[in-house]
Amino acid sequence: KRRGRAFNTFTWLTNPDPTVSPHAARTARHGSRFRTSRVPPTPPPRPRPPSALRRIPSPTISTFLRTTDPTRVVRTRFSKRRKKTSSQTIFPTRAQLKERRRCTDVLFCLIFAAFWGGMVAIGYIAITGGDPNLLYYGFDSGGYLCGVKNELWGDEGDSVTTVPDFTDKPNVMYMDVTEYPTMTMITPKSVCVEDCPTSTIASGLSDDSFVCNYAAWTGYASADVDEWSTSYYSKLSAADQATSILLSGPCYPVFVAYSPIMNRCAPTVTEEQITALASSSNLAGTGQDASEVTTMLGSMSTDTDVVQDYLEDLLKAWQIIAICGFGGGLVFSIVWMVFLRYFAGVMAWVTVIGVNLILIAVTAYCGMKAGLIELAGVSDAVDASGASVDLTGAEENAAAFEYITYLMCGVAGLALLFTLLMIRRLMIAIACLKVASQAIAAMPMILFSPVIPLVMNVVFMAWAVLVATYLYASGTIERNSETGEIAITWNETLQYMSLYHLFGIFWTTQFIAGFGVMVTAGAIAAFYWQRDDMPRGPIRKAMGRTVRYHIGSIALGSFIVAVVQFVRAIMEYVDKKTKKAQAGNPVVKFFMCCIKYCLWYLEKVLKYINRNAYILIAVKGYSYCYSALQAIKLIITNMLRIAAVNTVGDFLTWLGKLVITGFWGPAAV
Repeated sequence: KRRGRAFNTFTWLTNPDPTVSPHAARTARHGSRFRTSRVPPTPPPRPRPPSALRRIPSPTISTFLRTTDPTRVVRTRFSKRRKKTSSQTIFPTRAQLKERRRCTDVLFCLIFAAFWGGMVAIGYIAITGGDPNLLYYGFDSGGYLCGVKNELWGDEGDSVTTVPDFTDKPNVMYMDVTEYPTMTMITPKSVCVEDCPTSTIASGLSDDSFVCNYAAWTGYASADVDEWSTSYYSKLSAADQATSILLSGPCYPVFVAYSPIMNRCAPTVTEEQITALASSSNLAGTGQDASEVTTMLGSMSTDTDVVQDYLEDLLKAWQIIAICGFGGGLVFSIVWMVFLRYFAGVMAWVTVIGVNLILIAVTAYCGMKAGLIELAGVSDAVDASGASVDLTGAEENAAAFEYITYLMCGVAGLALLFTLLMIRRLMIAIACLKVASQAIAAMPMILFSPVIPLVMNVVFMAWAVLVATYLYASGTIERNSETGEIAITWNETLQYMSLYHLFGIFWTTQFIAGFGVMVTAGAIAAFYWQRDDMPRGPIRKAMGRTVRYHIGSIALGSFIVAVVQFVRAIMEYVDKKTKKAQAGNPVVKFFMCCIKYCLWYLEKVLKYINRNAYILIAVKGYSYCYSALQAIKLIITNMLRIAAVNTVGDFLTWLGKLVITGFWGPAAV
């Protein structure tokens, strides 16, 4: 019995085929005369968890710095001093980027959708109730709208026999050059005309060189003169012609040629021409009046000429702009990215060393000018080289150069100390630039990823401007029959709708910007951690993940920034309305400036936190609040590293813009 058991155990341990039971193996070799014991079959091997669920220990700083790419943590054995492993993986695999996600901040997604429902409702109300002709055309001094068929109103309806149909008179002409309208209050002495006058009194006194009030208002309406005619100077009496020349009506002389700008007749001459005309004119008036007319018309002409010149240049040179500005700039940008991939380190180190050498040289120069450094050999060498540099100290400026030397010593010392402390961080910054270049090389379509947010912004802003125009045109026209002035007023409901629409503009623009950041971050994450197993279409996949899971997080982050922007807009309005009070009270002005600066700084900080939070959401799939908290922690704990990366990156980006502009600017000329 013992012998049989021992034999069975030995047979079990020495069985070459673990899938065959010991009984079958013994029977096959020795027959059935030995007693056998039942031994349980070998259990199958336990499957290992997938790589996405394995516990990976946290890397140490030394391992992080020993890698060939300092910005990437590689899968390797870490130092012996390591903490307990976490259940979360450090390296997001494709499975984690795609499957281990859930919808985040769903409540704000619903709030944003409901808010946009209100935006659509406001747009519908504005478009159906507003009249854009109130903005497109101008008003005359009687409160009638040019370019449309009007209805008679007030006491003037008893003195005229025809309805003022100005369909063929779309332009408003302001006859008295000393008065000009504001945005909401239309000043008197303006009429609707078919064409802006081009003949001036310099060519003679005729109907074409004068613009008159409507004949129905002056009493000159007859069978030969239409009630709404504005060209009948030759029909005036001698007394009225004399008063018209003196700018007292009923007709007013045309001093310069006019051209229609947005259905408003504006001068088309320069300020110098107006000055010459005013100085040579024999019309009555003081020198101050002539100066006011000159300044007003000159500024109007200057603005008109600038806009007209820009439009003409754009139409003439659009081919050059497309080739040199867009095509050439795009090609050079790609070349610059390739250049940064291989020479970013050289450029960064040359810049850092050059800045330190320049500071040391300036310090030495100031020291020699102050007489603190006696270097006769240096002066002889400079003289021998032929350079015109005076290194001798000046007695009258010695004290000033001495203070400058001490100041430059401190600046140069701090710069050198900062450089020594930031060597490792500069290496990380350079590596980040190289990785960015590699990502663009691996995903060339990422260069066109900003096109989608750009198109979204253009479409939305076109909608926003259209709705704002109709909202503005939904006001009520109030006419003053005594002064001839009109004003457009808005009731309380329209004012609240305008504020709602303004906040919607801020919120939506920030939402579009956050969407672009998250899509780009998701594509870069797929490249960075899965270079060997990167999915096809990473930008499309990142966009799909963003739309499916994280719209609510973007809505929450953009809402916070939009609130600050809305408060800033209100403070700008308050600042504009209290300019007079601030002029007499410097304390109020100081506090207003402080509040505006704090709001501006708060907006910048929130945008920076949002950008980093969106990156964490794209990589890990966290909610917005947790991602923002983690982003703040990362910013605080890696402040110097972030400063180095931003400084080097911003400098090289600025240098690239300078190179591209410096090359294609002269090429376009």
